[in-house]
Amino acid sequence: MVQVEKSDGGQQMVEKSKPNKALAIKFKKILRTFETAEETRYVFEKKKDDDGNPTDEDAVFYSFTGSKILIDQALNDFSIEDLPCPTVIQQYRGKNGQTFVKFT
Repeated sequence: MVQVEKSDGGQQMVEKSKPNKALAIKFKKILRTFETAEETRYVFEKKKDDDGNPTDEDAVFYSFTGSKILIDQALNDFSIEDLPCPTVIQQYRGKNGQTFVKFT
């Protein structure tokens, strides 16, 4: 047990536990894709200034998941040489209605 501060300033005892693994995914939102004979080019969502106007800089977003399947894929199916790379995270619905997510 450890003592921690509550939101009202008081103290409480809570059981100390080890957090589970989590995967942090840093990504940019692709708005358009252009294919040429030489390459694929992407147009990303842009950061906004204080007035809400788009800037020239690409916006970067973060998402966090505790999905054991995605963590396993990230650890075992990708290498440092693969990243950064265009990656799609697809959502699938199973026969029982449960949703599954997979890197493709």
